[in-house]
Amino acid sequence: MNNTENPWMAAKNSNNTNSDDCSPKYEYSESNFSLSNQLSKASALTKILFLSKRGMSRSPLAREMMQKLISNSEFFGRIRVSSRGVTQAYDQCPIDARMSKFSSNMGYFLQGFSRFATIPDIASADLIITLDKPSDDFVTSYAQYTNAVVHPIGIFFSSGSEPYISDPFDREDYEDVDDHYDEIVSSLQFGCSKLFANLHTLIG
Repeated sequence: MNNTENPWMAAKNSNNTNSDDCSPKYEYSESNFSLSNQLSKASALTKILFLSKRGMSRSPLAREMMQKLISNSEFFGRIRVSSRGVTQAYDQCPIDARMSKFSSNMGYFLQGFSRFATIPDIASADLIITLDKPSDDFVTSYAQYTNAVVHPIGIFFSSGSEPYISDPFDREDYEDVDDHYDEIVSSLQFGCSKLFANLHTLIG
């Protein structure tokens, strides 16, 4: 993937196909960003955005976990939770089937497709939680577009813990796949529970 151009500003050539690119062809402009930003500021909803490298597994599950916690709380109807990926090549790719299976056993149902984080997504968020290094770097690179509070999910973990959630597709050959996914799900559940417990402090 060519990273020399701003991924959400460059117009995609509809005749340029790539076997690894699931994304539709679209174009963003400064005028679109300005309008979207104005509309987002008119909304009374607080917006939490989870980001991960692909947006196919970790961030969608974090979204579902947080939505479930919020639905049974005083924050219901006041907070909107969304998830995105930060790698454009994975835009509109199917949700990770293995993660969907694992999450369904816990009552979380992941459906649909991944979505790439755009300027309006970043600009309209009030709280951004990064789940891995690529998403952390992504937000840092485009910090000019957001006034959101930004935290890696590791801030909610115990001292000495890894700052991010493991990549489901990046594991050692000797690691058991099910154990790897179980660890990811458990870490997300713990992180989301701590995030929820600190919402009053984070969003006021």
